[in-house]
Amino acid sequence: MLNALLHRIGLDGPVEPTLDGLVHVHRAYLGAIPYEDIAVQLGETGPLASAALAERFLSEGRGGYCFEVNTVFSWLLEQLGFSVERHQAVVGGEGPTNHMALVVDIDGSLWIADAGLGEGFVDPLPLEPGTHAIGPFAWTVELEPCGTWWIGAHEWSTFSGFRMDEDPSPVSAFEPHHRRLATDPESSFVKTLVVQRPRADRIDTLRARTFSSVGPGVAEKRVLDEAEFWAVLSGEFGITRRDPRLWALAVAQHDAFLAARAA
Repeated sequence: MLNALLHRIGLDGPVEPTLDGLVHVHRAYLGAIPYEDIAVQLGETGPLASAALAERFLSEGRGGYCFEVNTVFSWLLEQLGFSVERHQAVVGGEGPTNHMALVVDIDGSLWIADAGLGEGFVDPLPLEPGTHAIGPFAWTVELEPCGTWWIGAHEWSTFSGFRMDEDPSPVSAFEPHHRRLATDPESSFVKTLVVQRPRADRIDTLRARTFSSVGPGVAEKRVLDEAEFWAVLSGEFGITRRDPRLWALAVAQHDAFLAARAA
């Protein structure tokens, strides 16, 4: 499984558990494994089992949403010899856990490794207070008085940031939150098809039928027809699955969005 997953992300040689190695595997993983909620949309979500999830990632260019991609990412990093802890987090800062963040210890220095934000950082983020530039994007890190960490997002993000617990949690602690986000009719993952990939200079997003690409000097947004929809899924995100239910869901969600906006 390890060699197959490494091959899937384009790494066929050894990766050392160093900062350079972490940067290398972080970029490769985010560049190959898309952030997407297709399993939620199609009612195919299973437990946070790294082996089963990795099997999904090995076919049809698939990925997953935060709990899924970071469960596999943490397993991969551990297999490569990195020291990894999983932390409960809340995107937006308020409410129940809706995110899994990974903290990697490199010779006593802590780094956030995260493939599950959709609009996240392509390189690991130092877990130390201050503003940290990753390419043209600036992220802020703040240790709050109560002991939680606030990770503030850059200006092109659709969310303000995420609040992360200081203490780590096992994968099992994320299961009830995973089930809730994958099945609750009010969950954004249930309501809307989303596929994203952060790149060095922009964020690409497919939301229902709308494709957007934003960043410094980049501002593209267009509604797709069916042929364009499949072309974007495969061409921009590498997803080759062509389930007609996905297009039907995207159309219905887009129509519902237009109706709500017109009301």
